[in-house]
Amino acid sequence: MSWLSNVSSLKQQVTAQVTQGLLSATKLLESDDDAIFKKVQETHKPQGRQVDNLDGLFSIIGKILLHDNPKSDHDEKSVVHEVPASLINKICCKLACNCTDRDAEETTMTILEKELQNYLWDEKLVIVAAAFAVNYGEFYLLTQLDTPDPVAKNMAFLKQLQFIKEIGSASQNLSGAINELIHAIMTVIKCVLQFSVLDPKYFEAEEQPSAPTEIARATYWTIYSVVTCGSYIAKLVGLRNQNTMAEMTSQLKTLASKVSSMQKVLQVKFSHRKHEIETYKWLINRFNTYQDHTILSDLFDVEGGKTALVVGHDNKKEVDINSLKGSNVWLLISGPDACHAEMKTLTKLYLKLQTKEQNRYHIVWLPIVDEFNEREFSSLQSLMPWYTVRNPKIIKPVAIRYIREVWKFTNETILVPLLPKGHSKSLTPRTLDPLWISGDLLSLFSVHDQKKSLWHQNLQITLDLLLGGIYPEDSSKPASILCLYGGEDIKWIEDFTTMINRVKNSTKISIDLVYVSKSNAIDHYNNAIFDFITAKKVGGYWKADETHSWHFWTRLESIFSWGIRDGKNAKINDTMRDVMSLLSFNGSYKGWAVFGQLGSSHKVVKATGEVVLDVLRINNWWKAGTNVDSFMLALNQQIEQHLKVQKHHCYHIVLPTTVPRVPDEMMICAICDRKMGKYLMYRCCE
Repeated sequence: MSWLSNVSSLKQQVTAQVTQGLLSATKLLESDDDAIFKKVQETHKPQGRQVDNLDGLFSIIGKILLHDNPKSDHDEKSVVHEVPASLINKICCKLACNCTDRDAEETTMTILEKELQNYLWDEKLVIVAAAFAVNYGEFYLLTQLDTPDPVAKNMAFLKQLQFIKEIGSASQNLSGAINELIHAIMTVIKCVLQFSVLDPKYFEAEEQPSAPTEIARATYWTIYSVVTCGSYIAKLVGLRNQNTMAEMTSQLKTLASKVSSMQKVLQVKFSHRKHEIETYKWLINRFNTYQDHTILSDLFDVEGGKTALVVGHDNKKEVDINSLKGSNVWLLISGPDACHAEMKTLTKLYLKLQTKEQNRYHIVWLPIVDEFNEREFSSLQSLMPWYTVRNPKIIKPVAIRYIREVWKFTNETILVPLLPKGHSKSLTPRTLDPLWISGDLLSLFSVHDQKKSLWHQNLQITLDLLLGGIYPEDSSKPASILCLYGGEDIKWIEDFTTMINRVKNSTKISIDLVYVSKSNAIDHYNNAIFDFITAKKVGGYWKADETHSWHFWTRLESIFSWGIRDGKNAKINDTMRDVMSLLSFNGSYKGWAVFGQLGSSHKVVKATGEVVLDVLRINNWWKAGTNVDSFMLALNQQIEQHLKVQKHHCYHIVLPTTVPRVPDEMMICAICDRKMGKYLMYRCCE
């Protein structure tokens, strides 16, 4: 009778292991989902689609697990050669061997990490379901007591499976729980397969795509449920303990409920995504067949009968979109941190145009924000005399997606013209480069002509190009030299202005001085410079927060950006060389100076502060009776000679992120012609 006691002992061990596994499963179901999900994400390293005809394979699985044998479009013969049989068999073994030494959580993670890490989410689910179907199919056939196959009957006897249906309600409840979980598993897999018909680009564009996140979560729990259910089926061999069966039933029902709830969430997200994609495609078609300004209404989601637009600096004044009928409209699209100086400068140009064109042109501001900051929005809105959205939140997500994907908006401010009777080709986004260069809003409607006139002629960096529309020319006064200078070295500024006064007194030449702050300067740090200029009455100054200074540096950056887009290289293009020299002044603490004449076709004369002072101190080239033209010519010659014989420091240029990507070979030092090194710099406004 010793063998009977051994069998009894073995059954007790198996029952104890089952009970322990049930306790472990209960603990996992109550654990932190997020912690598990992080581990799952780390195992996901897909290498593209690896299993074709997933729907066909899923159909065959359904015929096994759900006994579903309707007429199908999927021919088993066409699916067979596509089945990853070796992988399915490996997972079959893992499911069958999970009845003793490892719990379901460990097995699930092993399958995800070792076997399925290179597969897509839907492939993982179908492959595991196929492995489960193989094991379940064998169990199902062996438990059919009325089977005429003697082999099946004898195998069932050896596994003592004939007792399952003899136990009564406990086995019936367990069988019902297994079927309930299988139905939940198949339903969630079917739901995940639906997502594969959606455009994957729609998810890739999102920083935190919620649907793929839920798919990953559902994948884990579905595979965990398969592993658990498979292990319970394996443990039924020789099992007669009704209490253990009841505990299994409870766990399987809990899993079925969890998986079903995830399927409902996924189904809602799928329906929502499908609707979003259909709406997005509809909006694309609307813009492709654009006719008039009424398309604006499709960009906003406004409730309660409120209007979408208000006047910027008077946001209580509502604007009906229909009032724009017959007008030329620009959509002004910017990020949440648009520069105040940029908006102030645009305001000046806009008001100038409104006066000239009798209010036939209007701007509508659409701020694209990820997180709405009411204070920042209101601060910018208060600067604007044109129309703005009531609140950035009313801009539809599909409209934002269109602006980012079709108009390629990245946070650099753009303008999109909406003509009264336009066509889709007129909806071409314009960067503001031509606007900052020309100072004329209408130039944006003839952007190609502007480009041709800027770069396809013998362009010279004259004072008119640098200051047109920024510094007013007084035609009533005799032609004078205008000197722009800068830097934050107060000692150099004192020496330079003293030297300029000496030149003016000796030659009687009129030289007007204007101090230009760096674009990123903090004005209160430069108060000593401003106080010195005021006290000594040595000209004027432009603070960093004033539009003159901002427009000056931005115009240079715009000319540079346009040159980069047009393939201009400083090594062979003098204009790009001059622009890079001027831009280098903006990134330097040391002094610099630019001399020129408004109304003159001659290039400006420029140099670093050290060079300018050295040249001006050589007093044998400027003297009484020197006129403006001869002074400028001699100054330029002296600077060029000085640079040839004296050691110098090469330039460095700080470019904003809005400048297009610059090929390294195009960044050539304007002094020594060598290729410039590139460094990444992070800088706070302070």
